[in-house]
Amino acid sequence: MRKQALCATAVASILLSVGCNNPSDNTQKSSSFNPSATSLSSLADSKPTAENTVVIVNGQPISRAMLQSIMAEMAQRSGGHEVPEDKVVDGLIARELLRQEAEKNNLAKEPSVALKIENAAREVLVQASVENFRKTAAVTEEELKKEYDARVAAMKNTEYKARHILLDGEQDAKDVLAKLQKGAKFDELAKKLSKDPSAKQNGGELGWFNPQQMVPEFSAALASLKNGETTKAPVKSQFGWHIIEREDSREQAPPPYEAVKEQFRNALVGQKLQKHVEDLKASAKIERLTLPTPPAVSGKTDEPGKPPVAASQPAPAANPAPSAAPVAAPSQKPAKQ
Repeated sequence: MRKQALCATAVASILLSVGCNNPSDNTQKSSSFNPSATSLSSLADSKPTAENTVVIVNGQPISRAMLQSIMAEMAQRSGGHEVPEDKVVDGLIARELLRQEAEKNNLAKEPSVALKIENAAREVLVQASVENFRKTAAVTEEELKKEYDARVAAMKNTEYKARHILLDGEQDAKDVLAKLQKGAKFDELAKKLSKDPSAKQNGGELGWFNPQQMVPEFSAALASLKNGETTKAPVKSQFGWHIIEREDSREQAPPPYEAVKEQFRNALVGQKLQKHVEDLKASAKIERLTLPTPPAVSGKTDEPGKPPVAASQPAPAANPAPSAAPVAAPSQKPAKQ
């Protein structure tokens, strides 16, 4: 029962998501895009058959390629779960009937609808252009190895094992340092005094970590220590005051080239795409149109020291007429009898 409900929800999500893009900021109409002609163009020159058509709705065919495309998208979104084909076809029929009704009512001519259609067509073409660029963009082995070497060189390969005690105030931290110098055990003080919630269970133990995982003040103090040393003074960070003990250190091996090669390829293609867009901008004729600035309200003053009177407001009369509203007389105490 639950599986059927999930399938129905997935079908509705896919089939009703078409056309929900935000309207384009460009207010010009696109006369070259006809949604009906575009969606049916694949069947315009051939007779609908069972091989190329899944259903015909009021004489309008829906291609089997359309069904297969939507089925593939739904499988991707649902993590590989199969959705019954008949449910998808029912959704396509419903969508086609609504499309035909919209055409009958000339809704495509409404400005807001026309903008959404134009924007949907633009987004599809933009995505197609991006995918085409990614397919054709060449990334050489030399470029990949150069990127890998640069990334490895920038890595901080040393990992540390440490523990710490976190306190609210500097004086509290100094008191803890004094106790450590007198022979108190680090883990016992951490369990008893540290503000780090995990310290109650592990005695301030942080395990192995890369210094980039920590705030800069903590990492810098840790790097200045030798294995087995504790900071001589409290270290302040955004979390409070730390007492740090460096337990051990080791060199972290970089990931193998083959393991990250495809990640670097995608990153380089992305960089090439960004440069390609910048090149397109450089060679294009781009005219940005701005709305005219509304004129400022002019003001004038007849006497120095007085604020200007807005031009749109009449100047007050020299001797204004008294208010027609009655003025209440001041309250008086009743006379004594």
